[in-house]
Amino acid sequence: MAESTTPQGPDISEVTTERELLAFYRSEIRFESEVVNGRLQALLTSQAFLVIAYATAMTGSTKRWGDSMVLLIPPLLALLGFMLTFLAWPGIRAAYDAIARWENKQHELHKRCGYLSDFTLAPNDNDTRDMMKRAQEGALFAHRAPLVFLIAWAIFGFIPFYLYWWK
Repeated sequence: MAESTTPQGPDISEVTTERELLAFYRSEIRFESEVVNGRLQALLTSQAFLVIAYATAMTGSTKRWGDSMVLLIPPLLALLGFMLTFLAWPGIRAAYDAIARWENKQHELHKRCGYLSDFTLAPNDNDTRDMMKRAQEGALFAHRAPLVFLIAWAIFGFIPFYLYWWK
C-alpha cells in the first residue's frame, strides 16, 4: 500500500481562490486609486481655470464698467472656486477611505495566507508599516489641497473689496 506524499500546504483550489481574491482586492485598490486621481485631477483643473479667470477679472477693469465689475466678477469666481472645492473634498476623502479598507482586507489576506508573501512588497509587519507610512505621506497633497484651495478662495473673495475700500 503506497501512500501519496504531498507537501504540507494549502490545497491547489484554495491557492487559486486566494490568488483570485488577492487579484480582486488589488483591482479594487487600482480602481479606487483611479477614482481619486480623476477627482483630484478634476479639482486641480477647475481650480486652474478659475484662478486664470479670477486674475483676468482682477486686472481687466475698464473705464466703461468701472470698479463695479471688479467687485462683482472676482468674488463670484472665488465663491465658485470655494464651492467646487467644498463639493470635491468629500469625494476625495471617500475614495481614500475605500482604498484603506481594500488595503486592510489585502493585508489580512496576506496574514492569513503566508504563501502569498511572494505577491507583496511588504512581507512582514515592519515593511507593511513603512509602506503604509510612505503611502500616507504621499497622499498628503490630495488630502490637504482642498483645504488650501478653500482658504485661498476665501482670501481671494475679500481681496477686491479690500482693494476697493482701502486703497
